[in-house]
Amino acid sequence: MKQNIDWENLRLFLAVAKAGGLAGAAARTGISAATLGRRVSALERSLNLRLVEREARGYLLTPAGQKLLLQLEDMDQVAQSITAWRDTGQAKRRIRISGGEWTTRLLMDNLDGFWSPEADWTPEFLADPRNRDVARRQIDIGVRNQRPKQEWLAGQRVGSVSFAIYQSATVPADDDLGLIGPVENEGLFPTGIWIRENHADEVSITVNKASLALMLVRKGHARMLLPMFVGEAYPDLVRTTEPIEELQTERWLVMHQDERHEPLVRQAVSALARLLKTDPVLKPD
Repeated sequence: MKQNIDWENLRLFLAVAKAGGLAGAAARTGISAATLGRRVSALERSLNLRLVEREARGYLLTPAGQKLLLQLEDMDQVAQSITAWRDTGQAKRRIRISGGEWTTRLLMDNLDGFWSPEADWTPEFLADPRNRDVARRQIDIGVRNQRPKQEWLAGQRVGSVSFAIYQSATVPADDDLGLIGPVENEGLFPTGIWIRENHADEVSITVNKASLALMLVRKGHARMLLPMFVGEAYPDLVRTTEPIEELQTERWLVMHQDERHEPLVRQAVSALARLLKTDPVLKPD
């Protein structure tokens, strides 16, 4: 069975070939001549080719070695281009952040409050009603409504979320508006269950996306249960109830235990925590 080619052996062979021998390559790479010699020999074995003639004055490339050198010079140019690309700051770590649809909108509306293009990381937002798996590294940071229970996850509490019912400010307070009821996945959330158990007879419209239902409320067609960081952001809405105590949830940033000390993940967590602890609201147009 053929051996896999070790990329490091290729890199070191290139250094030896350019230097014309082990001593010069050792000075350039900081790797001992003995180690370089073993690496070149290992590469020859993996290719089943003699690449160099070992002479008293140094290494002389064989025809096979010369052909390999030409190919490696192309690879070296690509490697230098990648290094230059990295050094321009364009190769940044993406930090994958997941949360519910409203939470993701909150973060995007307040992006300037925790991130700038000069940061060493760039955010990737994943709005999803299901909890993406932090343990399997599907995401780096999850914004969740409870403390993580698994021992391999770490969490930081960053506040709480309250809910209330809102309607358009243009609708008289005594108008008997119906309530919007969530269906499908959103109907399975605690808010959907609460509406079904407490106000099922008041539901006049059902919608499977709360963000789409909001425009119906703003146009005065119905009332709606909303997180207060959403409802309080719209001057054309009024709150018709006190905060609903049984629906209040905690807000946690959740990450993998092994990742929490990774510098860029730690930077992102700290930045998000600073923002969310201020209890921000949406910034609608």
